[in-house]
Amino acid sequence: MSSEHPSIPGPFTAGQAADIVEMQQRIYFYGWCIDHRRFDDLDALFLPESIVHYNVPMGTRLPWPEMKDWLNRLSIFRCTQHNMSNPMIEPEDDTALSRTYGQLMHFQELRDGSTSVMRHHTIYRDRWERRDGEWRILERTLSNLYVDGPVLTEDVVTYDEPTPF
Repeated sequence: MSSEHPSIPGPFTAGQAADIVEMQQRIYFYGWCIDHRRFDDLDALFLPESIVHYNVPMGTRLPWPEMKDWLNRLSIFRCTQHNMSNPMIEPEDDTALSRTYGQLMHFQELRDGSTSVMRHHTIYRDRWERRDGEWRILERTLSNLYVDGPVLTEDVVTYDEPTPF
């Protein structure tokens, strides 16, 4: 699979179609867990040796166990919404590659009561492996397409749990 110039997918066997649906659901599960700060639940998606690279300003590249701790930085946001869309998945035996758009919203509350919103348009590129009958992400890279709005690190209210407005 060429990550930049994909061919038309398929035709897929019934088994490949089932694999694709499983990986799609896992992609959506990631967004849900991030938004609800259920980082421990993501152990079912990533492997202990998985490398996650948030290739964005203020991002980082870490093994999954360390990245899970790093994600606690989301406390500077009152809430987030990670909309994962257009997953293009190409399975091959027990491996697969995928690309998924992310439309990510990050809402902050400032100490003066005002709000700030950062809209982040991204592409997730994943390398998958099937282990013990389940698809897991071995490598993930999140890259920017476009960012609108700041991420503020001072004078913001922090939240241990997401709190919708």
